[in-house]
Amino acid sequence: MKKHLVLAVGINSTLEEKNKIQEKLKLDNIVLDIASIKDILFRITDGKINIEIGGKDLKRYEYILIQSGWNTTHMAYLLHLYLQSQHIPHNKTSTHSTKLSDIFFLASKGVSVPNTFFHNGLKIDNKRILNIEQICRLPCIYKTLLGSLGSRVHLIDSKDDIERTVKENGRYNRYIFQEYISNDFDYRVVVANHKASSVCKRTRVGDKYRNNVALGATEDFISIGNTPKDVIKIAVEASKALKLNWAGVDIVTDNKTDKHYVLEVNRRPGLTEKSTEIGALYRYIKALT
Repeated sequence: MKKHLVLAVGINSTLEEKNKIQEKLKLDNIVLDIASIKDILFRITDGKINIEIGGKDLKRYEYILIQSGWNTTHMAYLLHLYLQSQHIPHNKTSTHSTKLSDIFFLASKGVSVPNTFFHNGLKIDNKRILNIEQICRLPCIYKTLLGSLGSRVHLIDSKDDIERTVKENGRYNRYIFQEYISNDFDYRVVVANHKASSVCKRTRVGDKYRNNVALGATEDFISIGNTPKDVIKIAVEASKALKLNWAGVDIVTDNKTDKHYVLEVNRRPGLTEKSTEIGALYRYIKALT
């Protein structure tokens, strides 16, 4: 009799309880394995995406059953996206977009994003620290899933900083580490209906690594024609990857390699009064009527 391998994610049972479930349901032809959704590890290395749960190779299973509570719907959605991309049969539980799912979509569509490491929890040990250092390299960036305007973002210079920062921000319980792209400024490109409508060059003042206007960065609105074509191209590609008709795409240029990376895509971009961003919004709204 052929045995079918099934992974149940979100059934937080002991091995003994799992065996009782299998015996009670008389699953003679099914080998049931279990995992906690909170043990998901998500990595992007040079554009390649990998997800595992508790060290399990998800490609081994013929079917994956996903269960999640309200506070883990974002993880269930991320797992669904990965399983879908790998053509692994599973059930879809919910749709909950976050910075993490955006990063997944961008990378899966070939849009350049910084190397990324994510773990849904507070566990931080030598193995995790080594993974973060190998994938993101030092210095790197720490951020939480729900931060905005440059808040809850930290520059990590050493291994000791990794553990300390995770513990200090433990109440947020979900951390993302990303490769730090050495830069002198970034671009905010407003994209409307998959066309660049406004470009702002933001240069930090007094901050070591963040180009957020809310933190004092200066704004220089430049014409589309004076913006590098590759910057416009990647901004439009990012909006298409996320299927957004209106977005503010943050792009950074590596000052050593000149390669462009998308840092974030904002669905509700802040607009500067009396700037080309206001004109972009006006044209977008007018096109809807």
